[in-house]
Amino acid sequence: MPIRLPIYTVAVPILAAVAFAQDTPPAQPKQPAQPAQTAAPSKAAPDRPPEVKTQTYSGTLIDASCAGSGSAATAKTASPEASTAGSAGSGASAGCAVAASTTQFALKTKDGNTVRFDDVGNARVQEAMKTHKKWSESVSASKAIHVKANGVLTGDKLTVLSID
Repeated sequence: MPIRLPIYTVAVPILAAVAFAQDTPPAQPKQPAQPAQTAAPSKAAPDRPPEVKTQTYSGTLIDASCAGSGSAATAKTASPEASTAGSAGSGASAGCAVAASTTQFALKTKDGNTVRFDDVGNARVQEAMKTHKKWSESVSASKAIHVKANGVLTGDKLTVLSID
């Protein structure tokens, strides 16, 4: 027993010193909690990416290079153009009909707005042209192609996830 007594007398103070030497972490939730309560939406955005909402857009597939800046003009003056687009919607999309050489696509919705596709969406439409026989036939006959595009609208460009 004489050997165990010095081991405990040395070990206990060392363990006690290690236990008391550890600092408790600072209370971090107290500082950001006040600004987060006053401006919760703006503070939540840097912590995690903004929530992306996928939506389905339906309309007529058109040549985006022909459409020009129609998306901005149509969005700004929706009421006057909506009435003309409603009566001559097929004529407007016939002027910008998709051709076999089309590389930039857009979607003309029923309300007259034009939404351009991003580069990924353009590539997906070109692939879909090869697989959808009806689309190829419509392009050959210069007919309108009615599609449903699922994607995320960022600004004036639609990031296409799928197109049918």
